[in-house]
This record gives sequence, structure tokens and C-alpha cells, in this order.
Amino acid sequence: MSVVRVLDANINRAAEGMRVLEDISRFVLENKELCITIKNCRHSLREQSLTIHSRNTHTDVGTSITAVQEYKRGSIHDIATAAGNRCAEALRVIEEFLKLRGTENKIESIRYKMYDISAEIIRRLGSTNKKQWKLCFVMTKDECLLPWQETLQQAIESGCDCVQLREKNKSTAEMIQHVFSVKKLVEAHHTPVIINDRVDVMLSTNASGVHLGENDMSVRDARKVIGSQYIIGATVHTAESVDKALESGADYVGAGSMFPSATKPNVPVAGFALLDSVQRCNHLAIGGITPKNVHELYNAGCRGIAVSSAIARSTTPGKIVENLLQPEAQLI
Repeated sequence: MSVVRVLDANINRAAEGMRVLEDISRFVLENKELCITIKNCRHSLREQSLTIHSRNTHTDVGTSITAVQEYKRGSIHDIATAAGNRCAEALRVIEEFLKLRGTENKIESIRYKMYDISAEIIRRLGSTNKKQWKLCFVMTKDECLLPWQETLQQAIESGCDCVQLREKNKSTAEMIQHVFSVKKLVEAHHTPVIINDRVDVMLSTNASGVHLGENDMSVRDARKVIGSQYIIGATVHTAESVDKALESGADYVGAGSMFPSATKPNVPVAGFALLDSVQRCNHLAIGGITPKNVHELYNAGCRGIAVSSAIARSTTPGKIVENLLQPEAQLI
């Protein structure tokens, strides 16, 4: 009877963990494929235990034993991690105790499949620090008409809530030094600093995250390296690339080009149809955005923009930022 009770308790425990992961997949990630896979695993688990219903909570000494960690969940990541661990541990116990029956069971294959699913869910949840920004200043130091420190200071004080550093011609050592200088300047405003392309520089400076282009390290590989603490952005030009970026674990997408861009004149204009594809995720419209045309983006449902030249090449960058934000025209 004690073996049956062990099996019953752990089958319930594993199924509960699966249900939590299934609901995260359904309501948070909105991923039908993951939902179906987890549901199938849950049903396969129940098939191994049709005759086991022997748990007696009144006499179970374990019901009164708790740990402080059980009552602390700081994020959906924590919930998913706890559910995955709960499921894995319970499946291992089930697998071991079913060996006493001397019959073949499917628990090992279910356990390995749930390992992979749990890891996939954590990866797709992305960073624990992601958010929707209103205006990201994509800054290249030498493009600023004013000293870059003054340009950035005005931009931040006027409402810019993110800065991305794009420096194609600096050595690694120079880039690291520059990032530290930028972080010091914006730290009073708690402004996130995103590094363009360079995962190594981001990690060495503990910046907020990295933005990856189509020819950079893949989002999937970057997430393996940096974990869930840091933010990953991905450049997208088509609806298909949006799907790929999100499936790989991107926290936001830079969508464009919205208008002809002086910064990247060779990038085709994607047009406003691309905005429809990014409404379901954090996004920054980018490319040729100015105070004169930004209202077109807001009217089309855009929630965030990334701007380079219009801010950098102005002698009044703070005023440009104020005009770009146009609070009366924004949807957020």
C-alpha cells in the first residue's frame, strides 16, 4: 500500500506541474503547439495510473511540511521554473517506483520530454526585465552635433526611456569604456542601456541587454549565453521574421524601416503593414522617424519608436524628443 501511495501522490504532483506549464503556454505564450504537447504528456501520465487513487491526506505526514520558498514567486519565470522542477522530481519518483511492478512504462520518455518543454517555456518567456519602451535613442557618438553627453542628457531628461549604443568602428576596449561612461550618465534616471550587436560587451559591462540584427548571433544562441536576466531585441523586416524572433525568445522587436532612413539608406521601407505583425509583442518602430511623421505611427497603433538621426543631428535634442513623444497622440 505504501508504494501505491507514493505513486498516487507523485502522479498528482507531476500532473499539477504540467497543468501550470500548460496554462503558461496557453495564456502567456499563446503557443498552441506547446499546449498540445503538454496535454498529451499529462494524459499519458494518467494512463499509467488508472487504478491508483490511494492518497490519504489525513494521515500523510508530509502535508504539514513546508518551505519558505514555496510562498515566494517574483515572476512568471519563477512559477514556470517551480512547476518544471516539481514535475521533473515527481516523474523521477514515479519512474523508480513503477520498476517494482516489473512492467514496461512510459515515464522515462515523458520525463525527458517535459525537461525539454520546461526549458523551451523558460526560453520563450525571455527576460525577466523586459518592458515596452516609448522612445529609444539609438546613439552613435560621432553622429551627435552637440557633445554626445549633452545630446544624451537632454534626450533622457525630456522623456527618452531607453538608449541603444550603436558603434560599428570602436575596438572592444573602446566600446567597453564608452558603455561605462553612458551607464554613469543615465544611472540617475534608471534608463536601460542596450548594446547593438555585441553580446560580449553587454556581459562585460552588465548593460541591460543586447540588440541583434539578422546577421548577428541568433537570438536563441544569445539566450543560452546570457540567460533570462538580460533583454534581447531583434531586428525584423517581415511578418515571418517577427514570428521567428518571438519563437526564438526575443523580448522586443525593432520593426522597419518605417520610412526612408538616412542612417540605413539601403534598408527597404517595410511600410505600416509590418506594424500589424508586432502588435502582440513589445516593439520599436524604426527608420526615418521624425517629429513630422511620427503621428502616422501612433495612429497606426505603434506603442514605441527608436530614433537616431532626428535626435543626434539636432542642436536641440531635448525639444526633438518632446515632439517625438507627442503625449496627446500616443496610445499608451
